[in-house]
Amino acid sequence: MKTYRVEITYNKEVKELEKLNARLERAKKAYEKKLENAKKYGVENWSIEDRHNWLKTVETTSNGFLVNKSDIKINGAWFDLHCAKDEVKDVEKAIERAEKRLEHAEIKMNEHFEKISKIEDAKKREELWKADFEKEQKEWAKDGITLEARYNGVTPNGKRFFIDRNNGATYRSLHCFTLTIDGETIFTSGEFWRAYLEIKRA
Repeated sequence: MKTYRVEITYNKEVKELEKLNARLERAKKAYEKKLENAKKYGVENWSIEDRHNWLKTVETTSNGFLVNKSDIKINGAWFDLHCAKDEVKDVEKAIERAEKRLEHAEIKMNEHFEKISKIEDAKKREELWKADFEKEQKEWAKDGITLEARYNGVTPNGKRFFIDRNNGATYRSLHCFTLTIDGETIFTSGEFWRAYLEIKRA
């Protein structure tokens, strides 16, 4: 059983999704700034065709470069907004792909845990569970999380957390966990990776 590999893959996808969500947050903030600037020049609703038609009306060099500084600012405001909008869309698509990869990794995790649960030799099964848990503790520790049991422990900032599985036949489920941090219920039906990210930040 390649326990460590499936654990590593799962945690890798969780961290990748965290990076993408942080990138999306930055992209949205950048977009808002570019939008405000575009509004100052009245180009916030311009389409590519609108800009193309506008360029026909302004002074340019023989090489097509804008001459007037005011026109350069207008063009820059539109271009920056257009790029910022594309960045948000690109990151959102990347997040969709990352979530699908994470779901696939979760399926592999479930298959692994189900195989362990079906082992008839109690001692061997217990040894595998113990080995799994020890490896998982090390993985969580990389993010400063103390994992005391599946799944409760202490966050990087010393807050106690509990992740409770609501229902389902598999060991883990993507959509049915309750997360409690420092006695406060964060959510009652969230995905496991979202619980992990909340714990990491707490």
